[in-house]
Amino acid sequence: MLKFFKNNKLIVVLCAIIVFIALIGLSIRSQSQSPPEQYVGDSVSFGQRVMSYPVNFVTGAIGNIFNMGESKETKNKVKQLEAKNQRLEAENKKYKKELDMKDISKYDPISTTVIARNPDQWMNTIVIDKGSKAGIKNNMAVMTSEGLIGRTTKVNQFSSQVDLISTNTRAGKLSVNIQHKSKNVFGLIDHYDAKNEELVISDINNKDSISKGDKVVTSGLADQLPSSLYIGEVTSVENDQYGLAKEVRVKTGADLSDLNHVYVAKRDAASLPKDESGDN
Repeated sequence: MLKFFKNNKLIVVLCAIIVFIALIGLSIRSQSQSPPEQYVGDSVSFGQRVMSYPVNFVTGAIGNIFNMGESKETKNKVKQLEAKNQRLEAENKKYKKELDMKDISKYDPISTTVIARNPDQWMNTIVIDKGSKAGIKNNMAVMTSEGLIGRTTKVNQFSSQVDLISTNTRAGKLSVNIQHKSKNVFGLIDHYDAKNEELVISDINNKDSISKGDKVVTSGLADQLPSSLYIGEVTSVENDQYGLAKEVRVKTGADLSDLNHVYVAKRDAASLPKDESGDN
């Protein structure tokens, strides 16, 4: 009897094993999960979410910090590019003006660079990087695209000194014409008013009509400079202290305090009066 029960137990265990294996096979082939499997999967995913929230928060915060840094750096680069573009546009406008040198184009202008300027003589003289080897001689007009700035006075082989029209140390006075309507009024630049940054033309006859805004150009007389080179325009007209003549103030077209590139008007013999056809 005991042997019978023992044999039956063995049969029951074998049947249970067969049923268990069959159930495993069915669950593997089935696309749907059993309740225990779903519970286990949800528990694992919940734990993953709990762990991922702080990790994602910290990662996002660090990413934002780096992004903020990159954003600031990008903005700085954009600002630098904008500033550079504005500077290049200003330089392009300046160079375009310099290309349109109608006043001295007929004099074969020599392009030069200012290489020295003494702070004590800032408004008196400059030194340029061209000299006699480039064809420069004494008393040649020196200009920018905005107008006359001075004339050469000391010429070396590879450099030249230029006396500015604002100098108050030059012995000779620059002769000019003040263009009032269809009439030219002759005058001499007396001195430069540094405080108001204006040229002063004195001893103008009271009978001569001059108005604010009249153009002032070189006369081409006495000082051997070409005629009709633009200097500036009249800002005010007043009687002198004695009331016997007019005093005219002129704002220069060129900025005499800021000079970098200038042009020398290489005046040829054909453009000089017959009695000045020798060396300038």
